[in-house]
Amino acid sequence: MRTLRHVLFAAVMAISGTMPLLAAPLPPAKTDDQVKETLLKLNELTTEIAINDRLKELAKDKPLAKRMVAMAATMHKDAKPKEKPFKFNASLLLGSLAKNQKDMKSARMFFEYCEENAKKLDSESKMAYALESLIELSWDTKDYDGVLMQCEKALRVDMPESQEMKSVQNIAVEKFVHATAKKGEYEKALTLVDRFGFKPWYANQLRFFVHREADKYDDAVAALEDAIKSLDDDEMKEETKDFLRKRTRYTLASTYVEAKKIDKATDILKSLIKDDPENPTYPNDLGFIWCDNDMNLEESEKLVRKALELDVKMRKKLLDEKKIDADTASKKTAAYLDSMGWVLFKNKKYDEALKYLLEAAEDEEEAEHIEIWDHVADTYMALGKTKEAIETWTKSLKFEDVSKRDIERRKKVTSKLQKAKASLDKKDEPKK
Repeated sequence: MRTLRHVLFAAVMAISGTMPLLAAPLPPAKTDDQVKETLLKLNELTTEIAINDRLKELAKDKPLAKRMVAMAATMHKDAKPKEKPFKFNASLLLGSLAKNQKDMKSARMFFEYCEENAKKLDSESKMAYALESLIELSWDTKDYDGVLMQCEKALRVDMPESQEMKSVQNIAVEKFVHATAKKGEYEKALTLVDRFGFKPWYANQLRFFVHREADKYDDAVAALEDAIKSLDDDEMKEETKDFLRKRTRYTLASTYVEAKKIDKATDILKSLIKDDPENPTYPNDLGFIWCDNDMNLEESEKLVRKALELDVKMRKKLLDEKKIDADTASKKTAAYLDSMGWVLFKNKKYDEALKYLLEAAEDEEEAEHIEIWDHVADTYMALGKTKEAIETWTKSLKFEDVSKRDIERRKKVTSKLQKAKASLDKKDEPKK
């Protein structure tokens, strides 16, 4: 179901890709005239590959990207309706760049212009690009009514002719169920699953999502187990079935963790490690889960160190195969660094733990998450650095919640922050 268009949204996050860069590297842009010239050259991009490559190139210079988005938004707003400066492809790229810069207002403006442009051109494929962009933007901003509205637009296209629109309709029916569940309308979401008539495996995946949103973990587990069983009777290739079984088992392990059934999650992750010993994800997750629950701390450290080694090995392989560049290959995974820091913290190796956690927190793309910064603050407190802990917890509360687990963590962080401030104020009180 994932198409090349998704690369547009994930280009700056991706660590793989075999396509050569078709767009020439951007020249240094310092003056306003140079930035404007660079922006207008985006209208020369005509292929999806060229758009994605240019987006990757732009994302490397964050200050320039931010400046370009701001200038492009001004140029667009100041222009008369029939004299807009950017064509469809350029607007699509600028919307994605704005989204990456967290300028969601500008992103929506450019994507809505793409939708308007697609209507004027009577282009079903361009409309598909625009609607998918708006669906993803609404989802990322937690505007679930907006998700439903954009999905309805896509689904109203009767007998689509373009493959792009057919693909977006597949995305739309899934997001329609997901957004309905996110709004807390769980029974309605389950009814939609039956109404859309999905294949058993996929229907069970959607039921799992709804049950997990409703905190009905037993029902969620049952749905995943049914999903695995239903693969046996599916007509898809065995290779695909094996991949889906592995992925579903991994999701099942995560669900067991949420349900506090650590032993069952452990059994699945051990099995996955055995089946795929070169994958760093599984030892990292098992090591983190154990240490986070104060279990098997010595073995936890070994597992996470193994994950870091496998990550380096995997990146080197991708570099040798020319699927990633040298900069990407040298970059460690923030999640694994956080796991290493946390397991060291649990083993009371605070100085070493802080080094790993700070390195994880430096990742601008992956570290905007309350959990990583909470770990940093806990380590500062263990080292007696209360002021640093207060600053870190304060920063962590500025990040958006990604999951329900973050909502609970936010409450705990707020409580720890208040206690730390109180303890600092007590220390600063003049002695009588």
